[in-house]
Amino acid sequence: MRATKIVCVLATTLLTTVAACGGPDEIVATDTPVDLATLDVGNYPTQPRQVGTVANLDQGRFIEAERLGDFVPIPADIDPRFVYTNPTIASVFLDAEASLGKIMAVDRFAEIAPDFIGGFVSSAETEPKNMGLDMVNAVMIFPSAQRAATAAIELEKLDFGYAPNNQRIEIPGYPAATAHWQPDQQSIGSWFATGNLVIYTWFYDYLKIWLEKVDKQALLDLTRKSLDTIVPAVAKFTPTPSTELTTLQRDREGMLGRTAPRPREDSWINPPGVYAGRTARHFVSDPVGTTKMIDDYGIDLYANDGAEVYRARDIAAAQGVRDELGGLTRKFTAAAPPKNLPTARCKEYIGRQQRIAIRFYCAVSYDRYAAYVWSNQLLDAQQRISAQYALLVNAR
Repeated sequence: MRATKIVCVLATTLLTTVAACGGPDEIVATDTPVDLATLDVGNYPTQPRQVGTVANLDQGRFIEAERLGDFVPIPADIDPRFVYTNPTIASVFLDAEASLGKIMAVDRFAEIAPDFIGGFVSSAETEPKNMGLDMVNAVMIFPSAQRAATAAIELEKLDFGYAPNNQRIEIPGYPAATAHWQPDQQSIGSWFATGNLVIYTWFYDYLKIWLEKVDKQALLDLTRKSLDTIVPAVAKFTPTPSTELTTLQRDREGMLGRTAPRPREDSWINPPGVYAGRTARHFVSDPVGTTKMIDDYGIDLYANDGAEVYRARDIAAAQGVRDELGGLTRKFTAAAPPKNLPTARCKEYIGRQQRIAIRFYCAVSYDRYAAYVWSNQLLDAQQRISAQYALLVNAR
């Protein structure tokens, strides 16, 4: 999985002046493609794909969970203190053990929630490295409101029995929610069914637990605040009937088709997907900075496969996104761009996480699209971004 993404604004968009007939000069961005034959693309594909209907039911379940993700608020939307994220946690999921097994009991999940379709997990913390308060929200899809209501009750019962000192607790404003906490720990779990969905909310305060302090009201207030934000947001999601999941389209407006496919040797957490632009904030380490980038440049769609591709408002906006994605900070130093592709921005990670972080990153733009790739080898990153550039050009 790619390492953290650092956002830094660089005003380096390519502009040209065009005289308006009978009026003042207007600044219009241009984007004349380079000669694709001169690029070193290695063995990476350069032609867009036609990505059609899902191949099986599990693919349909994943696409449905991706659709749901567009409606799940990020933690910073709920409480502005939650600005530190781990991009490897946010995910669409079919396997509850892999996504939720560390924060709730799931050993009988398949038995008590047999109709589970898919889910979306969002998380953040107030301080990095488990030094503050953690928030996790997992929204799960079921075939009907009745199945969701039953699952919420049964999942809470399962988790309640996991610790002998768990005590049930009522969430203010949400009497239908089932929740419990441990009076000697600053932690709470809540399950709330709304329509076809179950919202699981979990807070865990590492600092207060270390200090052996407990504030029950703070936990209740946070849980209510989270539900107050999430419930109306996910109410806008229209579930696909379970009998139609195999008819879902994998792509959206050609975004996945113009995004580089994943090399088999790379490791991944989420399946390939296309989301609304603002949903990208779940998958980055700087959701606040990314929110500004999305708003500033009018990003309306985001795809994640072997690269990340953002669709911006126009050519100039896409160039701005490219410069932010490829921008430098104290954790990054400039790296050479690919041969014959001088508009690409490449950088090398030099921060403290070098043992686990991917080393090289490159960004490029063409037309309304900006792309971002990564690799532990500079030449490979250069080839990937060159091929991705060719994909964007050839997709027109």
